[in-house]
Amino acid sequence: MTQQKIPISKLKAGDIFLCVFEHPKTEVYFEALLTMIKKYNYSNEKEYIEFMESALIILRGLIITFDDDIYTHAAFWNGEAVVEAGLSGVKANPIDHYTDTITDVYRFIKNDKELGDLALPIEPLLEESQLIVDQHLNYSYQTAYLYILLCLTRWKREEWIQTILDFLKGKLSSNASQFVEILFTVYKDKLIAIFEWMADEMIRQIVNFRNDDGLVCSETVAKIYNETKPFGKYQIDKPLLIDTKSSPPIRMTSGNHVKESILKELTDSLKIMEIRLKAADLSLPETPTIDIEYTPHDLARSENTYLAGRLVL
Repeated sequence: MTQQKIPISKLKAGDIFLCVFEHPKTEVYFEALLTMIKKYNYSNEKEYIEFMESALIILRGLIITFDDDIYTHAAFWNGEAVVEAGLSGVKANPIDHYTDTITDVYRFIKNDKELGDLALPIEPLLEESQLIVDQHLNYSYQTAYLYILLCLTRWKREEWIQTILDFLKGKLSSNASQFVEILFTVYKDKLIAIFEWMADEMIRQIVNFRNDDGLVCSETVAKIYNETKPFGKYQIDKPLLIDTKSSPPIRMTSGNHVKESILKELTDSLKIMEIRLKAADLSLPETPTIDIEYTPHDLARSENTYLAGRLVL
């Protein structure tokens, strides 16, 4: 299917730009690595820039490899300029430099309503994007490196869950082993969500100790959407990387009394746990943590965005 072409005249304020990165020839990576080795102990700004430009070539290659996607750069169109995090910091730049890039345009949607609808006015997002630009933030190289770790932790999480299950089953009695197997089957989607949270939370905690207060490109877009008030209204929800709907349902036969009893024990245990949590008043905070640790994959594959077409300049 031919992708729709979107000229500047058809862009809408709030559009998200996602730039396609194709693996260059192996020699390009090799040359970039050599430059990094030579300039590792850079002694002036020129050598530093050469080192970082080479590092970013390798980082982009690693991101599309480990993020399992085609995008390495994200930006926000405010109707007049491109709000983005680049080597010179977070700025509102002219769109001209997108002429030589392959850029897909994504649009925000929530509850079947597009951005610009009366229920989703664009003005709050534009105000938030300008506030971010006015802070004159730097580009966060430290976070860019951490995103490689974030992408790495996303690989094969379903296999991780199966490995944990096999480990537990090997250490438990027969009845307890069946109990755990049912638990992992019934709550498979929740376990995957927990793994997603653990990986993201690990990165967030590390980011809290970074030495700069800058942003990377996908963080900038997520910050505009997710921090616009009222919080949650423009939230871009992260996609689960594994399709849990395709998981086969657990089936119990009437003759399988052992598994039926284990399932009842599981249900009763969960009810008791819920009662204890309520009694201890371990409720979640009313104000949720605002997450902006997003990769381009998160922006592209969210249920709150859709591909509108490819930018043509």
